[in-house]
Amino acid sequence: MKSPLATAGLLLVLLAAIGVVVWGSQLAQRRAEAERTFTFPDTAGIVAITLVEKHADTTFRRVDVLRRAQGWTIADTLEAFVQPVQTLLQTLVLQTVRAPVAPSAVRNVLKFLKDHRVEVTLRWKGGREETFYVGGPTPDQRASYMLRPGSNQPYEVFIPGFEGYVTSRYYPDLSVWQPNTVFAAKAADLRAVQVDFYGEPGESWRLERSLPGGPWRLATEEPLDSAKAADYLLAYTGPFYADELANPDSLSGLEPLAEVRLLLWSEKAYHFTVYPHSSSSIHYYLKLHHSPYFSYVIGRYTLDRLLYRRREFLARPS
Repeated sequence: MKSPLATAGLLLVLLAAIGVVVWGSQLAQRRAEAERTFTFPDTAGIVAITLVEKHADTTFRRVDVLRRAQGWTIADTLEAFVQPVQTLLQTLVLQTVRAPVAPSAVRNVLKFLKDHRVEVTLRWKGGREETFYVGGPTPDQRASYMLRPGSNQPYEVFIPGFEGYVTSRYYPDLSVWQPNTVFAAKAADLRAVQVDFYGEPGESWRLERSLPGGPWRLATEEPLDSAKAADYLLAYTGPFYADELANPDSLSGLEPLAEVRLLLWSEKAYHFTVYPHSSSSIHYYLKLHHSPYFSYVIGRYTLDRLLYRRREFLARPS
C-alpha cells in the first residue's frame, strides 16, 4: 500500500504534467494566432513604423515614419504627408486574412517573399513591437501575400470591400511619404534673394532690403522696376515643391545652370543649384545644399518663376 506522501507526490507530478500540456497547448494556440494576425486596431498607440524593402537579404530602401508631438515625420527631420500615413494606419486596422496560401503554392510564395518583400515593424508607446512581411499581390489582384517572421505559412491579406491589393501602401519610397519641399518661405519672410547664372554671369542679380516691409532694391544700385519685382515675389507663397526625388548620380557630368540663395529675416537660409535635365526638355534637376541634401526633378514651368534674368528687373528709362 502506497503512503499518503507518495500518493501526493504522484498527484503533483500528474497535475504538473497536465499543466505543461495545457500551457503548451495554449502557447501553441497563441503562436498560431499570432502567425495569422495582420490586423491592428489600436493604431492610436503606434509611435513608429519602419518600412524596409528587401531584395533577398539586401536592403533596397528604408523609411522610418515617426509620431511626434507636432505630427508625423520621416526620420527626425522631414514632415510626412498626412494622407499616406492616414491610409497606412487605416490599412492596419482594416486588413484581414482572406485565406492561408494553399499548400501547393506555399513554396513559390515563400521564395517570392524571400526575394522581394517589405519588412514592416510597428512600435507602440509601451514598447510593444510587431513585425510582418508584405509581398506582392495575389493573382486576382485583390489581396497581398503576408508572412510573420518564424512562420512558414504565408497568408492572403485583403481589405473587405476594397477592390485592390495593399502592397503599394507599404512601399518605402520617400517621394510617397514626404513632400518634396525645396524651401518654405513667403515674400514677407525674405531679406534677400540672389540668383547667379553660370553661363550668363551678366544676368545674375541680387534683390535685397534693409527692413521687413521695406522697399526692395538691386544690390548693384541699378534702377529697379518695382512692378516687375512685385510680380517676381508672388512666387514666394510658402512651401515650394519639386516633382520627385532624383538619384544624385543623375547630375554627374552636367554643367549647372544657376544657383539660388534665399536669406530670411529669421536668419534661415536656402541654397540650391539648378541643372539641365539629361533626358527631358521640360524638367530641371535641382540639388539642395541646405539640410537635408536631396536632389530633385522639377518642371521648368514651376522653377522658371524663380529664374528671372537681371534685365527683367531693370526699370526702363522714361
